[in-house]
Amino acid sequence: MLKIIPMKKTFKILLIVVGILLVLMIVLPFAFKGKIVEAVKREANQNLNAQLDFSKVSLSLFRSFPNVSVGIQNLSLTGINDFENDTLISTASLRLTLDIMSVVKGNTYKIREITLKQPSVFLKVLSDGHANWDIMKPTADTTAAVEGEASAMKIALKGVFLNDGRIRYYDATLPMKMDGHAIDVKLSGDFTADRTDLNTNIEIGNLTVDYDGIRYLNRAKAEMKALLGADFNAMKFTFADAEMEVNALKLLFDGFFAMPEQGYDMDIAFKAPENDFKNFLSLVPAIYTKDFESVDASGKVAFNGYVKGHYDDNAMPDYALNLTIDNGMFRYPDLPESVKNIHVQASVKSDGPDLDNTTIDVPKFHLEMASNPIDGRLFVVNPVSDPQVDLAFKGKLDLGDVQKFYPLEAQDELSGLVDFDVAAKGRMSAIEQERFEDFEAAGKIEAHNLIYKTTSLPDGFRMAEGIMNISPQQASLKVDKALIGRNDFSVTGSVRNILGYFINKGELKGEIDLISSYLNINDFMTESQTASTPADTVALGIIEVPADVDITLRATVAEVIYDNLNLTQVKGLLMIKDKKIFLENLSMNTLGGSMALSGSYSVPQPQQPDIDFNVAIKAIEARQIAGAFNTVEMLAPIAQKAEGKLSLDFNISSRLGEDMMPVYPTLNGDGGLTSPKLAFTGVNTITRIADALKIKELKDWAFNNVKLSFEIVEGKVFVKPFEMKLGEINTVISGWNSFDQTLEYQMQMEIPRAYFGGAANNVLENLVSAANKKGANFSLGDKVPVKILITGLISDPKITTDLGSQVQGAVTDLKSQMEDALREKKEEAEARVREEVGRYIEEANAEAQKLLNQAQQQVDKLMKAANESAQKLQTEANNRADQLLAEGKKNGPIAELAAKKAAQKVREEGDNAAGKIIAEARQQGDNIMARARQQADEIIQKAKDKAGPE
Repeated sequence: MLKIIPMKKTFKILLIVVGILLVLMIVLPFAFKGKIVEAVKREANQNLNAQLDFSKVSLSLFRSFPNVSVGIQNLSLTGINDFENDTLISTASLRLTLDIMSVVKGNTYKIREITLKQPSVFLKVLSDGHANWDIMKPTADTTAAVEGEASAMKIALKGVFLNDGRIRYYDATLPMKMDGHAIDVKLSGDFTADRTDLNTNIEIGNLTVDYDGIRYLNRAKAEMKALLGADFNAMKFTFADAEMEVNALKLLFDGFFAMPEQGYDMDIAFKAPENDFKNFLSLVPAIYTKDFESVDASGKVAFNGYVKGHYDDNAMPDYALNLTIDNGMFRYPDLPESVKNIHVQASVKSDGPDLDNTTIDVPKFHLEMASNPIDGRLFVVNPVSDPQVDLAFKGKLDLGDVQKFYPLEAQDELSGLVDFDVAAKGRMSAIEQERFEDFEAAGKIEAHNLIYKTTSLPDGFRMAEGIMNISPQQASLKVDKALIGRNDFSVTGSVRNILGYFINKGELKGEIDLISSYLNINDFMTESQTASTPADTVALGIIEVPADVDITLRATVAEVIYDNLNLTQVKGLLMIKDKKIFLENLSMNTLGGSMALSGSYSVPQPQQPDIDFNVAIKAIEARQIAGAFNTVEMLAPIAQKAEGKLSLDFNISSRLGEDMMPVYPTLNGDGGLTSPKLAFTGVNTITRIADALKIKELKDWAFNNVKLSFEIVEGKVFVKPFEMKLGEINTVISGWNSFDQTLEYQMQMEIPRAYFGGAANNVLENLVSAANKKGANFSLGDKVPVKILITGLISDPKITTDLGSQVQGAVTDLKSQMEDALREKKEEAEARVREEVGRYIEEANAEAQKLLNQAQQQVDKLMKAANESAQKLQTEANNRADQLLAEGKKNGPIAELAAKKAAQKVREEGDNAAGKIIAEARQQGDNIMARARQQADEIIQKAKDKAGPE
């Protein structure tokens, strides 16, 4: 008979079951949390050459029931080596949805969904082609590390979502910079299937793109919607009518993109489905502003193109880009004039795989700004091997008319006349071979009475006249009476190979003369850069040196203001050549004295500038030098308390950090310092020395005719022994102090007994008096030798002396003299013994020193041979690298990029081999010297044993 359970009891059972399930959903995540966190870290360590970090991990069964939701807070992935300070990716929150059964089994966790909130992605390619996302460990290493283990994570994705992200892409090889903000990504589909459709939706609220110094997009809006047909076995993605919208311009894409084992295959065509000129106009950064909707525009546009073929290190696909603008016009509603009659025909086409097959053809370019027409044309073929160009640009613009067709700010001022008419026709080889008769180039660019003033340039720019005359040989330049606020300058000079430089064919060469009566460098820096800090702490950011430039600038400036320095009569040469900036005989007067600089600045490794300078400072107050130059204050802080004029002449080399300040552990150099008179008052270290000696007269130092030499090694300043006189005290000082404020100095003083007074002198005088009453004839020495050791920190020095032992020694010596006088014969015998001991020791020391000298000569020969071998290796490696680069340049930019990588590897191998030779030679030399020192010690000890106790 079927038993009926009462409703009340049934409800009670149901509540118990639900309660147990709730308890399990709360407790189970804690049970699996440790295992999942361990799996995440293990997977990262096994596969990544990067540092993974996160602050908190949480698990939940409620959020994605019945699956497990894993939340990771403040996750970051930071690069190492060349990218040590770059964060590849960081995110406020990363949430993974894991298959519940894979969590229960615990061997491999299946990831079904990934959601990132506020991620920041920084993709970076250095000039040598090294990318910061290349962080996966080599396959062999990974296999060795996890032999016998399966991966802890398995991708079983159904969706990837990114909310409010930022992506930056910096590529120094192009060069290109892209920065996207407010990025939302929705990507869904069955990633476990061999074939699937991926719904893709990407929105970018703010996109900026710079390429080769030109900004193509500025804070643009972008959106992409596509249904991608994904074949994961063939890694092929097909799409039809994929939509991309940039600002108001909509584009449609059709075709496919595939990633075979080598390179990429593609066949992609695009077009603008609408022919409204205003939509295309939205791509112009200066026009696409908050007022864009109110702009009246008309005209027709045709815009399309394609890319088709195979791409890898040795081949380029076919591509084409076509643009036609017919009778374009735009006008701002409140302005009287328009930009009209815009007619453009332009195409870029390349038949791969050789980029030299590219043709750029702009047969027509015309527009009228108010009543100012501009016309141009451009034709380029064979841009890689031997560019053939045919170009012409002509126009005249009254800058006072700009406000009639483009809205300026109320405080902006713009006026002046610009007139240009330039034409060039021929092959670049004609210029390179100086066959100027085979290359047509002529024209002039003129500007008169130019005035430009904006909120960003409140002092305004004014120029009476600027003229550039163009010929096949060069472009001559003359700028007369230019002003930026109070800053004035005039420029004359010439520049050669302008066209070749801009199409990557040869060096840009020139000589320029600049004359000015007043330049205030602070006017050209931001407010944060011009705070009251020492002159060499102004945060400039790393200054890159352009390649393929050979420019000499001769400057003569009557007065320069730089931070808190006033410089007058500034003259010298600045040269840019071989990716280095050279200063030659740059002289100036400042701080009541003078300075001269010569040296170089370069960036041999990405983001790692080097300097190598000679600096001569003459007759400048010590305190002013320390106040003006942070490096002097850091390495010689005592200069802040000095009174007197210094003259310095030193060489210095160092790596610079991102703030363009020396990286002190890499700072090396040497030099000398002289001063006719120096005085120190209120110096903590000097006060403590006086207290330790109990001589109040030493609390203030003053001495004349100072002359010392120093050496800087890895940020430590080593002062070589130098003599000075403090009153009647003869003193020798030597030692070092470091950028980390540690120090160690030794002082040898000969202090007259009169400085001591008191008990010490009374004891000595009483002993002499008693001895002389017995017929002796003794007298005390006038001076007591004292050794002082200064250690610790500059802010808290430790002072130790041997003063007590010296006074006690004087007493002991006097007693010995009295006893010797009473026992004269014994004294004579002891004197002979000491003489014999001295002879033994002297001979042993001479023999030991000879042995050490011979060993040192052997080491010097060894190091010389090692240096020559290392130099030969480096020279051969550099020659090979240069050969690779030269061969790469002949074969186009792709080959050049590959050659750069190969050349860098050759140079690194050469440097490593050279370094190994030097290191081995040093080790061998150390062993030779160690054996010599051991033998020398044995010789001296045998002499001492032979002499017996003194």
